[in-house]
Amino acid sequence: MDDPDLANDIRYLREVVAKTQPRTANRYWPITVAWGCVVTTGYLACILLARAGRFAALPWVWPALIFLVGIPLHWYLQRRVRMNIEATGVRPRFRKDLLWCWVAITAMGFLWTAGMIYTNAGHWYLISFIWSTLYIVGYVMNGVLLSKEWFWAAGTLLVAVVAGFLAGPDYYWLPGLGIGVTFLLAGVLGRRNQSAAA
Repeated sequence: MDDPDLANDIRYLREVVAKTQPRTANRYWPITVAWGCVVTTGYLACILLARAGRFAALPWVWPALIFLVGIPLHWYLQRRVRMNIEATGVRPRFRKDLLWCWVAITAMGFLWTAGMIYTNAGHWYLISFIWSTLYIVGYVMNGVLLSKEWFWAAGTLLVAVVAGFLAGPDYYWLPGLGIGVTFLLAGVLGRRNQSAAA
């Protein structure tokens, strides 16, 4: 190019576009691991309480874990991750598409759960299958919009759903526990991908 100012402008625009492009590695993997720990702990606690016959404590497990542990930990880790991203000179993107995807998935799960409670349905094991299938959809959306490790999480959770169904009533808890395990899997793979991309 004959005009050096134009060449500099083009170089600057290329750098800005490169910095705002979505990355193949999920830099928010610490949040994924944290939610994996919270969800896995919740399902293990529910399984253990149900086997011990302490059904009165079951409704308090999830609200306590989500509101007292999960959400504060999420806010803290999100702030730290965003500060680390900004320190590298990259502007973090707020993904409204992912936000609304997960809001819709959570709302559908709560509606199904509330419907089963309201109708006093006797098939409570269905809640585990309902939430698991909704999470599979969310994982696929994460894989398309965020990073590839979510496809592995979706496949693993699908295997857990099928295995739980085929194994019979004694293993209907398997898909629910699989949600937490797949969050941990996605977090570990996200950390590995970030290390490989660095």
